Amino acid sequence: MAAQSTKRRVMKQGGLVASLVAVYASGCGEIRYRDTISPDRAVTRVVVEGDVGVMELVPSETARVDYAVRAPEGAAHIQHTEFDGVLHVTARCRTPILCSVDAEIHVPEGVPVEVSLASGEVWATGVGSIDVSIGQGSADIESSGRTTIQVGNGTARVVSTNSEQLRVAVGQGDIDVLVSPDVWNVAVVAASESLRGIVHDATATGSLELVAPAGLVSVRSLNALTQR
Repeated sequence: MAAQSTKRRVMKQGGLVASLVAVYASGCGEIRYRDTISPDRAVTRVVVEGDVGVMELVPSETARVDYAVRAPEGAAHIQHTEFDGVLHVTARCRTPILCSVDAEIHVPEGVPVEVSLASGEVWATGVGSIDVSIGQGSADIESSGRTTIQVGNGTARVVSTNSEQLRVAVGQGDIDVLVSPDVWNVAVVAASESLRGIVHDATATGSLELVAPAGLVSVRSLNALTQR
């Protein structure tokens, strides 16, 4: 597992480098400034909305959002609110080019998180319940809670140790899923599919709902991989 985590981290870093190279080529590669949003009180939910960027979710004892702005002065607008236990952060770009905001979102245990991004990448490692929506880009998620991922155009990769519910939909692109346990109530809608080491049982407590009408859905058993 350590080798797999290291390999995944290298792949993620490679993806970050590629994305930053693309951003730099568009004219906004340099970080203009960094800042941190820390709520005044404990939160029960974290919601982050962005236009363009890379967002990474990591487990933490307290909630906070560290962000880096790559944009000309005045092009990016970041604001946040705290109401009834919900930390809500928005990162908007006033121009569709030369602007992006990257964020590292620190999520306490037991706190659900929602991320909405128009274009870019969302990563998560060791986070519980998560809801991700991306217009164009990719999601690379390791989750132990109820997980919902929607990608309009791109790809989704999910590693889940949750036995309750996993929903993934990609309009144009592929889905790659590794799950534990091995028995699920599986529903797949895709141009092509591959299930390895997974047992379908309509009475199973865990449900897999995977939709990729124009792509490949690949589902593998995480237990089978770790036992090799």
